[in-house]
Amino acid sequence: MHPTRTISLSFLTAAMIAAPVSGDVIRLGSVADYAPYNYLNDDGEMRGFEADLAALICAQASLECEWVLQPSDESILALTTNDIDVIMTGMQITAERDLVIDFSQEYFPADPSAFMTLTGGNAPAAGDVIGTQTGTLQQSYATENGYAVHLYDSLNDVVAALAAGEVTVILADQAYLETVVAATPDTYALVATDISTGGGVGLGVRETSPVLLSQLDAALTSLKSSGSLDALIGSWFEGRDPNYRGQ
Repeated sequence: MHPTRTISLSFLTAAMIAAPVSGDVIRLGSVADYAPYNYLNDDGEMRGFEADLAALICAQASLECEWVLQPSDESILALTTNDIDVIMTGMQITAERDLVIDFSQEYFPADPSAFMTLTGGNAPAAGDVIGTQTGTLQQSYATENGYAVHLYDSLNDVVAALAAGEVTVILADQAYLETVVAATPDTYALVATDISTGGGVGLGVRETSPVLLSQLDAALTSLKSSGSLDALIGSWFEGRDPNYRGQ
């Protein structure tokens, strides 16, 4: 087990630190290396779409919250062993995961995946070796579709493997890879996009925490109906509008 790291949310918004219903601090588990969903700035502070959304959810639900960092492939274990209370790290809702933990309603629509290569590369064919992150839907997709897979602990490691020539093509969430390409367009290119690998993104909660799940769902319902969640998604994802307010 890798060591965890706790980050205060005080830098996000004072409104977020409200008196919790249960009297406990709610520990939000994140990897913090998954821009634009979550990442650390130069001062070691959590930023990104999920950082802003966490501030809104915890304020709406009158919960006191803090971030706890751990590797993505240990998130479910950390939740079930009570090291964290909520998984909030861009985790897509799947039937397999739902057998082990409970999910809130989605707070981000199903996000497609994409293949990325160095500039001038080609989309992979069945049997080709691709790099992806361990414990993800992309790993399952690659295996099920006949690719040979090299696994890495984090998305940063996946991109680094491509840069170092360990693999010639990688598979990850399209939104994440788009930020990589936008930052270094002369180095990387998307060679296949809009690949469906799973459902929408939700909050993961222990099956023994129905009260917390109800609080989180109520907060998300309010943020959706008010249009606040749509506006937040649009601000982080280039004007994207899932129209949750109209559902």
